[in-house]
This record gives sequence, structure tokens and C-alpha cells, in this order.
Amino acid sequence: MAEVRLKWFHTFLFLFQAILTIADTSTDIMTCLTYRANDDQQWFAVSLGVTLLTLIVLCIWSVIASTSRTWTKDDADDETGNPDVIFRSTTINVALACLCVGPPLHSVQLFIFCACRFKELWNSPDGLRIEKGRLYYLYVHTLNLKMVEGLLESAPQLMIQVYVMVMQREEAKIELIQMISAPVSFLALVWMSTSMEVLREFEKYNLTFLHNVVIFLGNAGMIAARTLAIVFFTLYFPWRLPYVIGVHCLVMVATGFLLWRSNRKQDMFVFIFAYSPFYLFVYSSYYLKKLRGTASFGAALQTLSTIFWHALFTAENIVMISVCFFLHDENKWINTSAFAAVLIGNIGGILIKWLSWCCCFSGQPQGDESIRRPTTIILRPTN
Repeated sequence: MAEVRLKWFHTFLFLFQAILTIADTSTDIMTCLTYRANDDQQWFAVSLGVTLLTLIVLCIWSVIASTSRTWTKDDADDETGNPDVIFRSTTINVALACLCVGPPLHSVQLFIFCACRFKELWNSPDGLRIEKGRLYYLYVHTLNLKMVEGLLESAPQLMIQVYVMVMQREEAKIELIQMISAPVSFLALVWMSTSMEVLREFEKYNLTFLHNVVIFLGNAGMIAARTLAIVFFTLYFPWRLPYVIGVHCLVMVATGFLLWRSNRKQDMFVFIFAYSPFYLFVYSSYYLKKLRGTASFGAALQTLSTIFWHALFTAENIVMISVCFFLHDENKWINTSAFAAVLIGNIGGILIKWLSWCCCFSGQPQGDESIRRPTTIILRPTN
């Protein structure tokens, strides 16, 4: 059965996630206005279009998620089955989703749940297990919203902002908000990939705070390397980038077809149009497992697919940054710094990821030991 384990540090992670969601969107909008003030109409239109598209998709997704689990009930031994501790009304939740405040609101809901049970979380070394129920679906829904936000907004905005700053470096036109917005978008993208990896890859393992930090650092190195490689390649060869991304997506789709054993055709369509962009930055075996259906996805096949993707990822980054380094002599020190950063981030990120897998998989998965399952939170007045 699917489950997640909440620990003491999740209290602060959910709070930070809510703040990060608001900060990411706010700084992106302010950066758009900066482009307009500097008469960069092209970047203003592109950046604003990305932000508006993301807000529309998040709004629709949040409305659907707020209504799809309306009648979901938890186990009968719980006195109440609604973990929405801020607004228990579905109508209010849908209205807030229409106002595009759904994603941070859900993170705040999870924060309040953990804050009210912080003492239990602190005293429970294995955490509190949350199985399928409204609280579980709220948790998964929140992370899915972060994935959509990361792929549709954070990733494009990060590359746009870094690209514009590199172009403007000699004109001294870089605004303060640009230098703030780019790191925030980077942090949001790394946060999204780490959260999804912890949920999908390590759901059966008892992860500590240190495990989460190691996974975060590995993703940060790989995403930084990918971003710099794409930005500098686009800087010198703006019309060649679609070929690189196209080849990468084609290889991933071909890999999906080779692994596809599911009887449901929609699994392949979902992988192509929803999950394949995720593999542009990080690797996940979870979505490949879904293509297998009931067929086995053994350790040998998983290892082979993991090695293949990381080899492809590294080769693409090295080719993109090497072309800039060897074929262009101007701004040699900048190209050299970017070349070194891509190599260090790529190789270092892979090594850290390998370390995280060794550390997390060194123990046995959590079994069905008796752990309290707080699917609800019950607030009672104190005497």
C-alpha cells in the first residue's frame, strides 16, 4: 500500500515550501516587469507567457484535485476524515484554487498538521505513517503541483533569466530582482525534483534529514550543470538547441517504448506528454516502472536504464559546453568558468546521487510494523 512518513523536519519543509512557492511566482512577475521597464519586449512577452500559462494550469489542476477526493473516506476507526485544517469546505478550496492560491495553501495545510503534532513527530524515530486517505492525497497532490510548477515555470524562467543576465553582463543592466529571481527559480526546481524523488523512489525507506540533504545536493549539482550547458550553448548557437532537446526527448520516448509492457495505452501517452520533460533534468525509475505494468522491472534492468540515462545526460552536457569552449575564443575566462562548473556539477552531482542511493538503500525497506497512522487531525478545546 502507498504511504508516506512524516517526521519532525517536515514541519519546517512544508512551511518553507509554501514560502518558496509564493516567492518564485512573485519574483518571476517582478522580473517580467523589469524586462518591460528596460524595453526588452521580447523577454517580457516570453517570461509573462510562461508565468500565465503555469498559473492557468495550476489553477485547473488544483480545482480538479480539490473536487476529485471530496467523497474519499478514511478508515472507520477515525473520528473525522478531513485533514483540510484551514478550510474544510470544498467550495472554499475550489474558490481559492481559482484565485491561484491553491499550491501554497496546500503546503500551509500540511505545515499546520505537522505543527499540531510536532511533539509526536519529534518523539517518533520512524515517523508517523500516512497511508491512502485524504491526508495522503493532499500530500501527493501538493507535490504534483510542485512538479507542474517546476517544469512549466521554474525551469524555463531559470534558463531565461540566466541567459538574459549573461547577455547583459557587459552592459551593466542586470537588475537586483534578476539576481534574486534566478536563484529562487533554481531552488524551486531542485526542491521539486528532490521532493518527487523522495516520494517516488524512497517511499518504502526510512529517510533521515541527512538523506534528504544529500539527495538535494545531488540534484542541485546536476540541474546547475544542465542549466549552464543549455544557456551557453543557446548563447552561441540559438537555433541548434531544439535539436539537442529533440534528440534527448526522442531517446527517452524510444526507451519508454522498449520498456513498455503495460496493457493500458494511456500509460505511454502520459509518459510522453507529462513525464518525459522531467527526464531533461533528473532521472527517475518510478515513471519507467509504470510503463512496465505487471511485468518485472528487475535490478539489472533498472541499473542498465539508470547508467544509460546518466551517460546520455553527461554526454549532452559535455558536448554543449565543449562546443562553446573550443569554438569561441571571446570571453575565454567566462567560457572556461562555465566549462569547469558544468563538469564539476555534472560529475559531482552523479557521485552524490550514487552516495544517496547507497546510503538510503543500505537498510531494509520499512515493513508493516505497528506505527500510528494519523490520517486526520482532531482539534478539541482544552479545559
